[in-house]
Amino acid sequence: MRARFPMGLCRPCKDREQCTRAGANATMGRRITLRPRAEQEVIEQARAQEDTQEWKEQYAHRAGVEGTISQGIRAFGLRRCRYSGLAKARLQHTATAMNFHRLNAWWTDIPRARTRTSHLAALRPAE
Repeated sequence: MRARFPMGLCRPCKDREQCTRAGANATMGRRITLRPRAEQEVIEQARAQEDTQEWKEQYAHRAGVEGTISQGIRAFGLRRCRYSGLAKARLQHTATAMNFHRLNAWWTDIPRARTRTSHLAALRPAE
């Protein structure tokens, strides 16, 4: 169940800072989702588990795999099939191309990008 409160009720409320992180210039009132107790408890347990060292180590492996998939999509057009027909469209030589690209970067000491910079962040002047 979702509840919405109009801005006219939210803005003058004395407990607004405890209810929402939206600033004083927010254009909408508070919106909350009320879940059944069992579902809410499962979500809270999952969030608590994310703070454990075991979960972070497991997620680090997943982040590496997702980085590889992201590189394949952005740099090698992994979402576009270059061939017609299912028999030719298996891996499209993408994995080989990615491996050669990574080997070249390793052999020529090209540093890996730390994180992607958004277009908006790239416009920010250097400090």
